[in-house]
Amino acid sequence: MKIGEKYPLNILTIDTSTDIELIALSVDGKIFQYCDYTKMSHSITMFDNLSSLLSQAEVKINEIDIIGTGIGPGSFTGIRIAVSTARMFAQILKIPLVGIKSQEIYAASVQEGDNKTILTAFDAKKSRVFAGAYTLNGSATNEIIEPGDYYMEEILESIKKRKDIRDIICIGDGCERYIDIIDNFSKKTGFFYTNIDNFLPNGKAACELTLKKYNESHKKYIDFEDTIPFYARKSDAELSKSKI
Repeated sequence: MKIGEKYPLNILTIDTSTDIELIALSVDGKIFQYCDYTKMSHSITMFDNLSSLLSQAEVKINEIDIIGTGIGPGSFTGIRIAVSTARMFAQILKIPLVGIKSQEIYAASVQEGDNKTILTAFDAKKSRVFAGAYTLNGSATNEIIEPGDYYMEEILESIKKRKDIRDIICIGDGCERYIDIIDNFSKKTGFFYTNIDNFLPNGKAACELTLKKYNESHKKYIDFEDTIPFYARKSDAELSKSKI
């Protein structure tokens, strides 16, 4: 069955850019999801969790119409697992594959965030974060700071430059790790912030975002080869090689 011949579509969305493993299925409009901390064991757990969800939804993998995957930035290994798995299924099943920045998947998952600014930050080690910022209006996300490799102070200063923002919602383990920096920034600037500890992305929001991105592309088919990891930083191995 080709895209557009039925509605609602069956959508699979995955993201493993952090310690959190998200696998979400939207089947005939009903959501099935696995979302929990797996401590970067995604290569071991993902296929079992996906198989369990397919069983719960009473659907086969070849009945999926669209796949969405988080492309990072985040854990290099985690990103590769999600993207390579999604590419494999898209190639075999000959269905569209939509790459989505992982920070946007998290931002879209914030509940009751209308007209708020969402700062999504993943711990990137080395005193840095993989972070991006979005405004959220209903289920619509608008990127205001492109996800990348930042110092927390750096991305907060970028938010500060926008005169229309005085209130931010902070999510992700990067915000948790550097909450003191965020708190000091708030006290100095008058920014109000809300930090949501142990935040988990939402399967319904993730699948809706996949479909939205697909519809916005105005393509009947998205080539799986066009979806590639977004690392935002060279690996330690690449840095070492460049110094030789």
